[in-house]
Amino acid sequence: MTTRSILYDKDGKPTEEQSFAVRGEVVELDAAGGIVAAYPDLSWKVDPISLDGDEGELATRPTNPPRST
Repeated sequence: MTTRSILYDKDGKPTEEQSFAVRGEVVELDAAGGIVAAYPDLSWKVDPISLDGDEGELATRPTNPPRST
């Protein structure tokens, strides 16, 4: 049996490109390539804030003109 890491892109599709991976899991494959075991303790997922940014990373330029006072 073989142990393999499967990487998934943001759409949930398997990918070989590490830079597109946002989630991964480690599985054990049989001789035919079928998954026979998964190791959830070795799974990982990218923190969404690191992908989308947080308010501290957004542009601080005002989107509306200032009101006269």
